[in-house]
Amino acid sequence: MKKLVITGSSKLPERCAYWRGYFEGRGYEVIDYPTSVPMDSDHASEITDIYTSFYQNLDRTNVLFLMNEDKDGIGGYIGPSSIAELTYTIIGNLNHGKKVEINLLQMPSEDQKCFEEVKFWLDQGWIQIFDRPTSKKSAPLPTEVPKTESAADELELPDTIPDNPSVTSSTATSFHPTAAKVKTINILTCRKHCLNKLTPTEREYLHTVAPEFPAWLLKYIATPEFQRLRGVSMDCGMSFTGLYTGATYYSVFVHSIGVALLLWRFTHDKIQTLAGLFHDISSPAFKHCIDYLNGDAETQESIEDRTSETIRNSRTIMRQLKRDGIMAGEISEYRLFPLADNDIPNLAADRLEYTFGQGYFVFDNWTLEQVKRFSDNIAVLTNENDTAEFGFRDLAVAKEFALGNLKLSAHYHSDKDRAAMQLIADILKSMILHGYLTMDDLYNMSEREVIDWILSCGDRNLSEAFRNLQRATSAYSSNTIKKDRYCTNVKSKVRYINPLVAGDEEVGDRRITDLSKTVQRAITKYLSTKQSKYVGFDFEFTPYSE
Repeated sequence: MKKLVITGSSKLPERCAYWRGYFEGRGYEVIDYPTSVPMDSDHASEITDIYTSFYQNLDRTNVLFLMNEDKDGIGGYIGPSSIAELTYTIIGNLNHGKKVEINLLQMPSEDQKCFEEVKFWLDQGWIQIFDRPTSKKSAPLPTEVPKTESAADELELPDTIPDNPSVTSSTATSFHPTAAKVKTINILTCRKHCLNKLTPTEREYLHTVAPEFPAWLLKYIATPEFQRLRGVSMDCGMSFTGLYTGATYYSVFVHSIGVALLLWRFTHDKIQTLAGLFHDISSPAFKHCIDYLNGDAETQESIEDRTSETIRNSRTIMRQLKRDGIMAGEISEYRLFPLADNDIPNLAADRLEYTFGQGYFVFDNWTLEQVKRFSDNIAVLTNENDTAEFGFRDLAVAKEFALGNLKLSAHYHSDKDRAAMQLIADILKSMILHGYLTMDDLYNMSEREVIDWILSCGDRNLSEAFRNLQRATSAYSSNTIKKDRYCTNVKSKVRYINPLVAGDEEVGDRRITDLSKTVQRAITKYLSTKQSKYVGFDFEFTPYSE
């Protein structure tokens, strides 16, 4: 398999996602591609690591593809970094006997300083213009309507992010001016088999989050791999314990549909919508408890490794993608789409939906009226990195959301939550070590099935530990280890949201902490709170070791 590196502007993540999918679908191994780095205190360190890794991959690659798309009205834009990478690769071919194939998407416009140099390289045969089988030089993303010559500039990127995505409270809540009329369903009354187990409460919630439900999405929801997510909870199994009384079961199935509907509501882009729908498709039973099992409690990203594999191994998903002219590589990495996912404390569809869902179903933090008020106030804004991000039109709504979210965030790494998640992780790891379960079982069984297996495995140590957890209503915290009790030392991921608030053309969009001292103080206080060193339960359990 040939290795390929994509270079070009990191400000075009959607186009990068397209080209990754394009080449992966044709048998290439894409080993590196442009990524953006937030301008924070660690920027210098992160950019150094990215440069080092990228140039190491330039030494390993068989093919270099320069994704010089049109950008900001400049035809075939090539930035300084891309020129440096081209030069490095050409010198490697000339002086070190390398045979890297170098392709440009298109010639740069003559008004760019690099034009003459690129033309010289082309004349010498050191580089070439990429020749697609379609004979087209640029590759439009699949959209609901064909491009026209007059709209070419407007649609250079998919109709997800406008040239100036900042909005004020007087503009529309979504940006998809070119979207064709799409057949929709009414989720409140739809009786399609793939949705037949949704409760009336779940249906009303999803309709509130995003009233428009595109009918084409049903074929993907109906796939077995997605239906499995009904049996995986968003609270990582906490609803099967006595720790959160009154909690309503909130599944990854409902969460994923909600993320997809939010993305569709604001973009009308199939690729981003599907990336959102499938972003958790590889979630195992007990979800982030498996991150605890893997020693990844503070970042909680280890369970995402199987996403691409799950999509590519599904005949039904791959068949439907082929019918829709979409490649698996275009939708298997939702982090490429800033409206789908971004870094804490920014706001994207994933973080927005689980804040709605956890607050409404699990912790009784929101009413349905609040969810509607929040979702109807959402707009696509522009953050300090000049990237599209969800935010709020009105300061008062943003303030209510941010303060309410801090209450949820406190739950996520509370003593009882950390103790319970680590206990479940220890029980599952013990089950695996003694051959009662395999890791693959957790990616195929529902949580109820796994629980039944734990309780009936014949190992009293493990079954009693889980029964005690089901009976537990509280956890303890301590600065010292407690003997003869289940006691663990684990830190959890710290989550919070500092949303954008829409501004005018002069001021621009700003963070709520720049506009509200109340929110700023509340977030500062929350971040200064230390997690207890030891947490656990007042019953004895010793996990098995390898």
